[in-house]
Amino acid sequence: MARPNNPAAAAAAFEAFRHVKLSAGERPDQFDLAAVLSACARLGALASGTQVHCDAVKRGFSSGGFCAAALLNMYARCSRMGDARRVFVGIACPDAVCWTSMISGYHRAGRYQEALSLISRMVTMGSSPDQVTCVTVISTLASLRRLEDATTLLKRMPAPSPVAWNAVISGYAQQSGSEHEVFGLYKDMKRQGQWPSRSTFASMLSAAANVTAFVEGQQVHGAAVRYGLDTNVFVGSSPINLYVKCGCIGEAMRVFDFSCGKNIVMWNAMLNGLVRNELQEEAIQMFRYMFRLGLEADEFTFVSVLGACAYMGSHCLGRQVHCVTMKNFMDANLFVANATLDMYSKFGAIDDAKTIFNLIAYKDSVSWNALIVGLAHNEEEEEAIHMLKQMNLDRITPDEVSLATVINACSNIRATVTGKQIHCLAVKYNICSNHAVGSSLIDLYSKHGDIDSSRKVLAQSKMPEDANKLLIEVPDHKSLLEWTAIISGYAQNGYSSQSFLSFWRMRSYDVHSDEATFASILKACSEMTSLTDGKEIHGLIVKSGFDSYETASSSLIDMYSKCGDITSSFEAFKQVKNKQGVTLWNSMIVGFAKNGYAKEALLSFQKMQESQIKLDEITFLGFLTACAHAGLISEGWHYFDSMSKVYGLMPRLDHYACFIDLLGRGGLLQEAQEVINQMPFRPDGVILATYLAACRMHKDEERGKIAANKLAELEPQNSSTYVLLSSLHAVAGNWSEAKIAREAMREKRVTKFPGCSWITVGNKTSSFFVHDKKHPDSLSIYENLDDLTGMMKKDDDVEDYDMLISA
Repeated sequence: MARPNNPAAAAAAFEAFRHVKLSAGERPDQFDLAAVLSACARLGALASGTQVHCDAVKRGFSSGGFCAAALLNMYARCSRMGDARRVFVGIACPDAVCWTSMISGYHRAGRYQEALSLISRMVTMGSSPDQVTCVTVISTLASLRRLEDATTLLKRMPAPSPVAWNAVISGYAQQSGSEHEVFGLYKDMKRQGQWPSRSTFASMLSAAANVTAFVEGQQVHGAAVRYGLDTNVFVGSSPINLYVKCGCIGEAMRVFDFSCGKNIVMWNAMLNGLVRNELQEEAIQMFRYMFRLGLEADEFTFVSVLGACAYMGSHCLGRQVHCVTMKNFMDANLFVANATLDMYSKFGAIDDAKTIFNLIAYKDSVSWNALIVGLAHNEEEEEAIHMLKQMNLDRITPDEVSLATVINACSNIRATVTGKQIHCLAVKYNICSNHAVGSSLIDLYSKHGDIDSSRKVLAQSKMPEDANKLLIEVPDHKSLLEWTAIISGYAQNGYSSQSFLSFWRMRSYDVHSDEATFASILKACSEMTSLTDGKEIHGLIVKSGFDSYETASSSLIDMYSKCGDITSSFEAFKQVKNKQGVTLWNSMIVGFAKNGYAKEALLSFQKMQESQIKLDEITFLGFLTACAHAGLISEGWHYFDSMSKVYGLMPRLDHYACFIDLLGRGGLLQEAQEVINQMPFRPDGVILATYLAACRMHKDEERGKIAANKLAELEPQNSSTYVLLSSLHAVAGNWSEAKIAREAMREKRVTKFPGCSWITVGNKTSSFFVHDKKHPDSLSIYENLDDLTGMMKKDDDVEDYDMLISA
């Protein structure tokens, strides 16, 4: 009896077996039983397979190699892993087919760790994995998101099949942030002479759609056309999805129109595309056309159409579509019910929305959010607040949508106490840093006149418009707290220019600054390294009498040192009469260390100890930085160890980074590696970059490459990793590897942040970026640059000009 290769043949084989059993004088052998068990596996016919198992036991064939392997495969394919394992344990010497059946079974059942444990055991017992086993393991690793391990195994295979390539490509396509790897793998696959399949193209088009890579996606689509796979239904919906997400609805429609045998997935992709591109009427027309053709809509169809009705504000049409969902028994589906609820909420038909909500048996966060937003937008703020409480009692975790909406509702009805309670809930769920939630909290507190709370929320905010909102909402422009909140918020979030504008605007209202205001504006001076503005603020501090205050003095010291004026920084330090504050000493030590005055930093550290001032984490940070610049390895090592042993301070990541920098500069790369391995926490990008820079300094390519790979894994879009690695190879004279590092950067589409310099003339600061064409004086700037470049070329003192400009 032949081994069945398709479901029809499998069914025929099973019928033949039944005929053999019923025929007089016929006795099936173990090969017949094995073939029928294979048929049962393909059909998923567990009951029939169990009957055949009984026949095999009765006839004494169950322990035979052919029958045992077929039984194992049948149970594994039917997801009965307990039975499969019992058969597997009874096989004395399982071959590669048996091992693969077990591993595949665990993979299909989603028990990936057990599948990997089994492959380890297989290798330990001396059985060599074959091509099919390796493909299964690659699929398992991809399912566990261990894509680097999957890629490594793929590249170790002597001749990986298209199925193996597809497993890895699909894994990268499904993992957010790794989509660009797909295109590199496709090139490798083609280089090895493998033909892409429909699965390959579907994964690549999906990856291109996720990152809206229109050009790459178009090229992949063209390749699919050349291979004759563009008409395949499996591939056909992928280019539609790509063009839709890239906003090219005309291209998507052309693909749809020329596709043969459209299935519901393609119709849904086109419908969703029309809705996403705000072509709601066209979406409704397509939906009607579907019905005229007699196509059966699914939940995704109705979600798109209900969304189109909500966007159009067509209450009547929305009700008709709702009736169609009920007629098709789709109204109980959670996706459809949520879309219907959202539609009625947007119509303002809040009673209908409540009815739909109450009919949903198992509500998720989308259900609750849709009703809460609907209630809030329809001025039923108190009920919206009540629904959030009910949501919490129902053990559904609120997200930024529900919290921001209810905080706004509290703000509208001046329910500040309730708003504060919801603020606590946002803190509990770590959602305060979300812009929508932060903006709502600022609105709540500013309307209540609680400027201090607004300032604290603003310090966590990331957008400058929040400060503008705070300024507009509080009408008293004489409020120092209000202005300090705005200036501090801008300065802490990197908006130094806006911080300056707010400061001078505050002065125009004749509002006098306090110590906190001066500290905030000096931070902005430090960020912009604006020495001129810093000196002007210093004059105001002296005039206001705050120059003897610790916070203002520490900020002055920090500002001058960050602007490179260490003399003025030390003068500001000397002016302070009472030097008992640790912040003052820390600012001075860090200032000396960062500006290369290592001896002065160490001397200040000694004087600080003599003054019996308690050292803190910042003190040691400055000291370690100074030791690194001065090359004082033994002193730095001693005090790093003494942090926890003598002073009771646990070193943080930044302390470890300084210590590794110290060891690296001294050439102790092996010791630095040991410190990284023994750290109580996982090394971050700063530590790995510091170690990589040390490897570059000492031309240690081997260690540098390992560090660069770890850093690229941790921060795949950080350009400095590839630049440092390329520079390391270049310094070592390995130009081919340097070129590979640069090409890897380009292939992964890692963009290097453009170099920037700036100059302040009067009250205006002008910034200059590399390859910047938008500066108003760009024409004259590039003319001067060309003149300088020509002078450099003629100058005999400038060697390796080409290397200089490419650096």
